[in-house]
Amino acid sequence: MSWKRGAYPEFTLEDAVAVLFMLQEPVGRKTVSEVLELGEGSVRTLLRKLSQLGAISSTQRGHSLNENGQELVERIESCFSGAKPAGKIDGYPAYALVVRNPPEFKSIELRDEAIRFHAKGAMILVVRNGEIVFPEDGRPLRETMPEIAEELEERSKPEDGDMVVVTWAEKEADAMKSAYHVALTLKGECIPEEIISLVR
Repeated sequence: MSWKRGAYPEFTLEDAVAVLFMLQEPVGRKTVSEVLELGEGSVRTLLRKLSQLGAISSTQRGHSLNENGQELVERIESCFSGAKPAGKIDGYPAYALVVRNPPEFKSIELRDEAIRFHAKGAMILVVRNGEIVFPEDGRPLRETMPEIAEELEERSKPEDGDMVVVTWAEKEADAMKSAYHVALTLKGECIPEEIISLVR
């Protein structure tokens, strides 16, 4: 019997969080499917569940967060930002996000988590005195990767005490989702119960 993956809706909490951040602007179902490399059936199911939650509105221009959905994202954003493209590392697309008030962590364990989630690699950085640095030795990122450092400072605007997570992977979708995976590993308790229930 032939069984095609995609016959069943399959999405993770990382996908659900990524979709919420994406829907801050109106987006079509096809775009969501392409950006996250999710099957159309999974995207349809995820959007339907978000609609049943009363978190999104749908128009001709696509799907977008309504007031209730925006509130959910603001609750998540108090703990970590949306993942943004951060150029390329080792020739692979990279994504970055900012984790606010991170708990104690071991960089190597977080890198392992990212790699477990299809990343090729990850950098776990912190902000000290306005500078993005490697936590182990305080070495500024701009000494080794000036372009990435500049991009992160401009796009993510991290503040002292924040953690900056940068992940890279063969596919953009995996780079983005592995960054969310690290953020969820650290700050899973920040995700509203309604969103967690989407993936049960």
